Amino acid sequence: MTANTRWRLRHWWHQVGRPQRLALLVGVVVTLVRLSLVGKGTMAFIDERRYITAMLGLRELCAGHGLAFLQAIHSMGARPGDGLWRVIPGLGQAALLLGLGLNPNAPPSLQAPQAFNVLIISANALLLYKIYRRFFGVGLALLGVALYSSLVNTNVYLRHLLPYDHALFFFLGALWLLLSAPKDRLLRRYALVGFLAGISYAVYPGYFMGPALLLVVGAARLLSPQAELRQPYRFWPVAGLLLGFLAVLAFLELSARAAGTSYFASSRYIAGTILQGSFAEGFSFIGQYYWAVEKWLGAGLLLLFGAGLLRCGRASFSSAGHISVVSIELQSLVIGAFAAWLGYACLVALGHQLVFYGRILHFFAPFVVLGALVALQAITTRPRLARWTVGLGLVVAVVSFADFVRAYRQVDYPCDVAYRHGILDVRQIAAIQTTGCEPSVLNYRLFGPAIRNRPTRPTPRYRLVNFAYLYPLTCYRPVPLPAGRVVATTPYFIKYAPYQFEGHSGAERALLRQYAFDFVIVGE
Repeated sequence: MTANTRWRLRHWWHQVGRPQRLALLVGVVVTLVRLSLVGKGTMAFIDERRYITAMLGLRELCAGHGLAFLQAIHSMGARPGDGLWRVIPGLGQAALLLGLGLNPNAPPSLQAPQAFNVLIISANALLLYKIYRRFFGVGLALLGVALYSSLVNTNVYLRHLLPYDHALFFFLGALWLLLSAPKDRLLRRYALVGFLAGISYAVYPGYFMGPALLLVVGAARLLSPQAELRQPYRFWPVAGLLLGFLAVLAFLELSARAAGTSYFASSRYIAGTILQGSFAEGFSFIGQYYWAVEKWLGAGLLLLFGAGLLRCGRASFSSAGHISVVSIELQSLVIGAFAAWLGYACLVALGHQLVFYGRILHFFAPFVVLGALVALQAITTRPRLARWTVGLGLVVAVVSFADFVRAYRQVDYPCDVAYRHGILDVRQIAAIQTTGCEPSVLNYRLFGPAIRNRPTRPTPRYRLVNFAYLYPLTCYRPVPLPAGRVVATTPYFIKYAPYQFEGHSGAERALLRQYAFDFVIVGE
């Protein structure tokens, strides 16, 4: 590092200000704590198998088989963007294989994509700070990031090879670019926003609300008096946003056709499979989740969001000449996010077309906090009251995050339990029994996961209980343990409350809370 570079870094460090410097240091500590939580949890959910598909595609690409790579990417359930994006941690695993001999299927190697998850979660926090800073002072913006970062819903997916945080990363990046768009070159900026929105949708189509929300915010900025755009050209940037979004989808459709399939057909198919859960919880799901998972912090944020929504609603009926561009953006974000949630809830409760999961609420969490900050801004008009509010909020965030870390460390997962006890191949398993009543529960195909270059005993020697994804779950049926030595007993990972909201209905969640669903390994 040259002397000039060191001087520039030192100058930047002093320019950012004391609160931001402290926040960056705290952010580094939080990131290190999150990294300490990885090392287990991969392949706990059925959807994580798509990561294996992406890695097989990467192997084909490295071998020069481009068509096989495209076929793998487009077999990931309308998530080709996730497969393309996962090339980054996949190359990290390839380096670990070549340099240290770590098998990509083994938990030590799978820490690479987990660490990538942590990096993306931290990047999301930085983007949120930039977004919140558009509307609030430093104190409230930092408080918003702290509250968001302390939520269980923000952190619970960091162990799993799932696309939710990554899709949110591209969406938040698009939103930040949109909010910081200069008055000139709007068409180019809006096209880039649409491009990032398309990538977000391609990574995880469940966040289809994102492009619509960006469109609403972009149109609101153009309608404001401060936009200074001539009437005939006022909505050209919106057309650029749509073209950027559609360009991504068109590229994916062309690449899918080259692979012998159709991206649009896959999207239509996957949309009809989002039905694991309960249609009856369309309007109540968010309240149940925030109370059961986030506890008092979640309940408080929802109440504050309601107050912030009312404040934005009243402001929208004020005289347009007294509203700044920033306040119009803020109103469109809060009201637009609420409208997106309401529309989704109607599709669930009235249309029976979709269901809510915790992963869907993941998209709305930044806006729940944003609405809460609107309410806090209204009641913290005095500097002393503002300082006390920020201080108290930071204490709540620290306590909430510490409680999450304590609970998360205690959760164990089927593949990791098996791996630690030497079960490296499915041939070692004599039988699998479950305490669920349904004969069609979803069983795992991998236990270990398998390490092909390590010899294992081919004779079955283990009997497993509840090494399955218990869905559907209609009742509890005790399983008499087979004769032999109990090697391990650990609580079923979906006993952890946040996981129960990833497809199980209220009745199924009640069963999981009521009975002792455990992983049990019985050996010879």
